[in-house]
Amino acid sequence: MGSEIEKKYAEKTKKQLVEKLEALHKRIAELGKLEAGSKWTEEALLERGLVTSAAIEQMPDGVMLVNMDGKLTYMNEACARLLGYKAGEMIGTSALELPTYRESKDREKARKILKKVISGGSTEPVDMDVITKDGREIPVSFTASVIKDAQGNSKTLVAVIRDVTERKRAEDAVRGSEELSRGMLETATTGIYLLQDGRLQYVNRLFEEISGYRSDELLGTYSLEYVHPEDRESVRAKAIEVLKGQSSSPYEFRLIRKDLETVWVLDRITSIQYKGKRSVLGTLTDITERKRIETEVLDYTRQIETLFNVGTAVSQTLNLPELLDSVLERVLGVTEIEAGGIFLLDKQTDELVLKAYRGTSAEFVGKVGGLMVDEGFTGQEALSKKPFVVEDVAADPRLTRMGAEEEGIQSFAAVPIVAKDKVLGVMGVGSYRSRKFPDREVKLLSTIANQIGMAVDNAQLYEQALELASTDGLTGLYNRRYLMEQVERELSRAERSNGSVSLMMIDLDGLKAINDRFGHHEGDGILKGLGSIIKVNTRTSDVAARWGGDEFMLLTPETSSKGAGKIGERIRSQVERYRPKIDGEEVRITISVGIASCPAHASDVTQLLQRVDEAMYSAKRGGKNQLCVFSY
Repeated sequence: MGSEIEKKYAEKTKKQLVEKLEALHKRIAELGKLEAGSKWTEEALLERGLVTSAAIEQMPDGVMLVNMDGKLTYMNEACARLLGYKAGEMIGTSALELPTYRESKDREKARKILKKVISGGSTEPVDMDVITKDGREIPVSFTASVIKDAQGNSKTLVAVIRDVTERKRAEDAVRGSEELSRGMLETATTGIYLLQDGRLQYVNRLFEEISGYRSDELLGTYSLEYVHPEDRESVRAKAIEVLKGQSSSPYEFRLIRKDLETVWVLDRITSIQYKGKRSVLGTLTDITERKRIETEVLDYTRQIETLFNVGTAVSQTLNLPELLDSVLERVLGVTEIEAGGIFLLDKQTDELVLKAYRGTSAEFVGKVGGLMVDEGFTGQEALSKKPFVVEDVAADPRLTRMGAEEEGIQSFAAVPIVAKDKVLGVMGVGSYRSRKFPDREVKLLSTIANQIGMAVDNAQLYEQALELASTDGLTGLYNRRYLMEQVERELSRAERSNGSVSLMMIDLDGLKAINDRFGHHEGDGILKGLGSIIKVNTRTSDVAARWGGDEFMLLTPETSSKGAGKIGERIRSQVERYRPKIDGEEVRITISVGIASCPAHASDVTQLLQRVDEAMYSAKRGGKNQLCVFSY
């Protein structure tokens, strides 16, 4: 009866344990590769909380790890309690010399099992008796497996020991008589029940505790009444299987208690003859706490992996649009939230601009795509620097005004994106179903927001560095190096498309006289003013740069010399009207402008620079304050 069930369950337990250990070693290896150069050892990873043995420590079965020398290297708390020893008391002892074997034949059984497993074989659960430290004999089911490395070499033996005392008691009670041995069953540490025709005929004390009902309330009722509606069909199918004589492995389902609380139970059932009819004998174990731990471990593992992946992405790219979209995708995946967006602060306009979004309609994006920093839920979030959670959107006017309820969002949370104590933006997530946001989830969002803040800050610093490297410090226009890069790029593009590109050289007339009379400081002010006039007269595609001294350049892509001449003349006339005051005196300034185009006047960069320089000097020789297009 139960022995076959026990074999099946032991095999499943062994397999699950081996899979967890192999996954744990595999995860360590993966993290080590990803974090190249950091020298993360397995011990360091354990200390950092990236991996955990909680799943093994919480197992109800005894677990021992044995190295390839046959020495015991690990024993979980369940194993230590079972054998009556402290967890580390027998570490280093030969697995075949442990003082727990009742007879030499049991020792020989263990030796054969270990030998078979090392050679790559598989084992069925073996029943034997073990001697505890205080001399008690305990019946156990013993099985073993081996963990191999990536090369297929045996690395660690895993032995699983299950206390089958309760199973033996139940089997003995049923075998001995149709009259259940209530004394033994009532002292069992698992809930025991008997079903006949789907109705409960017997429950023990622990079954009453698990269900919350008294036995007189349970007996004669249909057992499926206490099973969660979603699990009833699978539980019914299991009972039918065993009544037909088929074996059934242990299975989990949810049981509804008298107080309407849901508990998870592990059920093991077998078919017996009771009062002349086939019946189902089952044992229940409350595994609610184990399921909670498993869920938490899974959640924390996913969160850790998300943080690790986000951190890696942040450190490897300065492409903000790509990074923000990737981070948002990971956030929604780990939290199982349907929609979200990342807003970044535009310091010039004091506006929060939506930079990445997922799961929302275009209409909603249009409403929240740009918000003033003191407006709406995201703006308030940025100002407070604190998380903002609304579990019922319909009850919050700040969100209903933004159209969140109309969009169908029922619950919402947002966290500020901060770096160096400065607000850089806000990350918000919304669910189309009513849900809570646990503290650990809000903390995860805040941690990710901090990582986003670091990425945004780094990207902005990088952009500033690029700007400093490519701009003129006095005028704010691009510098000579950047202009040359753009000239080469635009000439290549024009050649491919058979288009035209023009270059304009602008020289400030009489700067030396201004410097000699008023000083270089005032001359610099004149250069700044000229730079501003040039800048306001350029198109988005144009590139304005200071060439050096009193000379400026303006690159006009996809523009003929005639089109460039119109732009140049507009700049010249505005400069002529410009009357800066120095020491209360109005100063008249003018410019000389030369223009050359490619391919009309030049075939390469060098020739284009020569031709535009010649054109500018032609304007100088012609009397200054004029524009000249190159001509042969």
